[in-house]
Amino acid sequence: MPEKKLKPIVGAMGAIACAFFLIVVAMIAYEVIARYLFDAPTIWSHELSVLLCAAAFLLGGPYVHQQRSHIVISVAADHFSPRWKRRSHIFLSFLTLIFFLVLSIATFWQARDAFRFMETSGTALNWPIPIILKSIFAFVAAFLALQSLLQLIGDIRSHNQ
Repeated sequence: MPEKKLKPIVGAMGAIACAFFLIVVAMIAYEVIARYLFDAPTIWSHELSVLLCAAAFLLGGPYVHQQRSHIVISVAADHFSPRWKRRSHIFLSFLTLIFFLVLSIATFWQARDAFRFMETSGTALNWPIPIILKSIFAFVAAFLALQSLLQLIGDIRSHNQ
């Protein structure tokens, strides 16, 4: 399958996502201790934890897509013959590719505008969180489009064998 060529990249993205979640757990534990034991809350922990969690969810998407372990409602497909199941996989892979191509374009425009207007969070820290997240989203959407194209090619090849 051609999509297996992206496996190391997807694995690295998944590892980064896991690390982000672990960092968030440590940050929240630190925040709770600082706030309730030392009466010294931080001003950065909430904003940074939201950023890291959002980035982790985005980076985890390609792993789920590669494994094809997303939620599938297969009530109708369970009654298909093997040949029609393969055809439905091709059709769904094509629709997924179209979706991610459109999403890539839309998220690119959003990221471009975030950079152009130097969007910030609007909080006391005023970090460039919108720029970071919109850029990650555009990258991940483009990556998912590429991954979907490779899955479509793999589905077509397996159907023709």
